[in-house]
Amino acid sequence: MATATFGTPIKKVYGETVSLTTTAAHLLFRPKYHEIMMYCATDWRMGFGPRLAKVLYYDASTYTDYTTYAADRNDATHVPLDGMLANHILYLGVTEPTRGFYFNIDDSHLNDEAATLDFEYCSAISSSGVATFTDVANDSDGTNSVADTLKVDGLYAFTLPAVVRGVVPSLSPGPLYWYRFKPSATLSAEIDLIDIIPASDTVSYGYMEGGLSYQFTVDTVRNGAFEFDHASTDTLYITWVEH
Repeated sequence: MATATFGTPIKKVYGETVSLTTTAAHLLFRPKYHEIMMYCATDWRMGFGPRLAKVLYYDASTYTDYTTYAADRNDATHVPLDGMLANHILYLGVTEPTRGFYFNIDDSHLNDEAATLDFEYCSAISSSGVATFTDVANDSDGTNSVADTLKVDGLYAFTLPAVVRGVVPSLSPGPLYWYRFKPSATLSAEIDLIDIIPASDTVSYGYMEGGLSYQFTVDTVRNGAFEFDHASTDTLYITWVEH
């Protein structure tokens, strides 16, 4: 087991489990925790997703910041897409490129209208900070059910684009990689996105040996999520450590 690197005593621990299957599981980092222990009885795989640094809802006139609600691991808070119109946009700024976003949707507040998502990435930023957005390629909407997007939990995936990093003053004072989406039609009156989880930039996850306990610190500046995979099924035991 790896040796912890923090020089301060442990303040708090928190335990949870993840059911591993052949379909990748997505998990946000838990706020305030910088160290983690993981154990699975059988071999498993792991990747890191970037940190979701900015979430902005644009209603064609003003921007509303929902960054905290999108990544606080709190089911009582959410990003509201209530009655989202076709000219409304959700902007997602991340610290590193991603090949998609996993959406955890409130089961009682989901979309029930026929619609798709138009997903784009920032392909250029002018010297004055104006962003150009381009459609993602080979997108696959894992939240779609019976032609309704954002109806079930799932990964909206696409080919890793040539997204650029830079400052877009209208969105954020710091440089980020930007993605955005808008619906093809007006969405349902109440839609709550509990978590928005950036995916790893690749599915070539690291190989983790079963029967071993792994303990390490996490980089909460650049990374913000895990992506797990398994050749069959098993349970991953996780202990978060706060100092």
